Amino acid sequence: MRTIKLKSLSLVNFKGVRSQEINFSDQVTVVCGENGTGKTTVFDAFLWLLFGKDSTGRSDSNFNIKTLDPQTGKPILHLEHSVTGVLDVDGTEIKLQRCYVENWVKPRGTTEETLQNHKTEYFLNDVKLATKKEYDAEIAAILPEDLFKMVTNPFCFTSLKPDVQKSMLLDMAGSVTDDEVAQLKPEYLDLLAQLSGRSLAQYAKEVAAKKRACKDELAVIPSQIDTANRLKPEAEDWVALDAELAEKKQRVADIDSQISDKSKINEQEYSRKAGIQKQIGEKKIAIANRENAIRSQASQGAHEADIKIRDLEYKLRNQEADLQRKRSTLSSIEATITSLDNELNTLRGQYRTINAEQIQYPDGAFVCPTCKRPLEVEDMEAKQRELQANFNQVKAEKLRKNKEQGVAKAKQKEQQQIQRENTLAEIAALEQQITTTKGLIEQARANRPEAPDVNLLISSDQEIIDLRNEITELENQLTVDVKPVDTSELQQAKSVLNENIQELYKRLAKREQIERAEREIEALEEKRIQNNQKLADLEKWEYTALSFQKDKDAKLLERINGLFRLVSFSFVDEQLNGGEKLTCVCTVNGTPYPDVNAAGKVNAGLDIINAICQAKGISAPIFIDNRESVNQIIPTISQVINLVVSTDKVLTIK
Repeated sequence: MRTIKLKSLSLVNFKGVRSQEINFSDQVTVVCGENGTGKTTVFDAFLWLLFGKDSTGRSDSNFNIKTLDPQTGKPILHLEHSVTGVLDVDGTEIKLQRCYVENWVKPRGTTEETLQNHKTEYFLNDVKLATKKEYDAEIAAILPEDLFKMVTNPFCFTSLKPDVQKSMLLDMAGSVTDDEVAQLKPEYLDLLAQLSGRSLAQYAKEVAAKKRACKDELAVIPSQIDTANRLKPEAEDWVALDAELAEKKQRVADIDSQISDKSKINEQEYSRKAGIQKQIGEKKIAIANRENAIRSQASQGAHEADIKIRDLEYKLRNQEADLQRKRSTLSSIEATITSLDNELNTLRGQYRTINAEQIQYPDGAFVCPTCKRPLEVEDMEAKQRELQANFNQVKAEKLRKNKEQGVAKAKQKEQQQIQRENTLAEIAALEQQITTTKGLIEQARANRPEAPDVNLLISSDQEIIDLRNEITELENQLTVDVKPVDTSELQQAKSVLNENIQELYKRLAKREQIERAEREIEALEEKRIQNNQKLADLEKWEYTALSFQKDKDAKLLERINGLFRLVSFSFVDEQLNGGEKLTCVCTVNGTPYPDVNAAGKVNAGLDIINAICQAKGISAPIFIDNRESVNQIIPTISQVINLVVSTDKVLTIK
């Protein structure tokens, strides 16, 4: 078990204490004095040293650390405020210090310092730490803040929210598995099977949501049924309506039969005239076909001649286009030959110029470059021979390149001249072909036959004359009219009957509306039954879940309450309406904790602290305020610091 003890505290200008050094006993230390002598300040100093808060949980920005001037009531400036404490942690001393320091600055252009803000400095074993985060980490390594509060203040645990208390108790006692509880009742096994790996709390939320959905549906079903009843039409004598409908349909069928009989005469006349119209159409088509045949036969010779002329004209256009392309090619060839002649003339001139070149000795050619004296005769002749040889070599190379270019240009010219001769021959051949084609066109135009008078041929054709006479005869037959049979009275009677039938259909449609409404009402009633059953099943599940949780809590409570001497806990709170609420309730010897006297609450808190220390394997100094109100406290495994109101005028340590 980790044991933490407070060895000493040193307060400097902390909450009105100018300087105070306190040494603490390993077992029990009594801090006593009149009200206002600083007993609570000692506890505040210890908490501020560790966590930067006072005993009520306020941070240093929300309570006054600095010493106040009794005359003005304002903080006394230029003072250092600090708390230094020495802890014994498992036999190792750790020195902690927290300082609240004023930050004075001298603004530019002024000679007086101004208080800008405050900062907090942190020391561990007299070594200054860089940040608050580093200091907090060191404190947490000794004992986390939330656990520290629970093992140093007898009133801390009971002031926590019930769910936090319950969570801590479960952590101390260890958990009871759902499978252990499920062995108590068969319905618990079914309950766990429904969870499918989800937690009981999670599934309970799903059940609550399903219950709300069921209740929402049940709430609207009555209004839906009422709406369906209000919209349902009044029932009629459906048998009588069906019989009347059948009778009127039969009367319509009888009228249709009479209309059909009278209409047959009209239909025969319509059929006769339709047949005549068909014959007239066929004969007109025959006339058109015969006219087309006459036109085609009459224009056949001229048409063939026109085709021949068009073919020759097309051939002539192609020949003239070819001739134009050949002439263009010839012009390009002649231009190339002219260009090559010019280039050859240029090369010949260049050859003559190169060939006429004579050596020219440069200035200083026969002077020694080192001593600047003229060369000896033998050296001069050797130099001349060297310069002459170089000159002849360069000249020969220039003449060779000139000759090679001239030979290449001459060969190109020769090839272009051959191509020109071939092109001239092709042009002559095309000109001869064009002359021949033009002659053929003139001959074809001269021999083209004249087209006969087609209209005359058509008007004198016997076949066409016979067809037109037949059409005239058929048209005369169409002028013979047959008086149609009158069925208007029958049609009027039929119209009245059809209106009556439509009205009967509308009335009979109400029967289907009624049946549909009754089916809807029946479905809503079934839905109400299903939702009521579903709601009952869900409420049964909730009851089973509550019983399961109660039985699980009962097992847990057996373990939890075995940790304490005075207090016991219950996770169920009885309600005035007979219901139960899952919570965490503390009792002291059967009395609810809020109803216990001050001494009972202190000892209950000490009992809880002893259990937490045993479960967590740690102990820390316990501060008991108003210790004078308790005659005797139960033994503890922790160091105890009693804050006692006494008649001492100054703070006294015993």
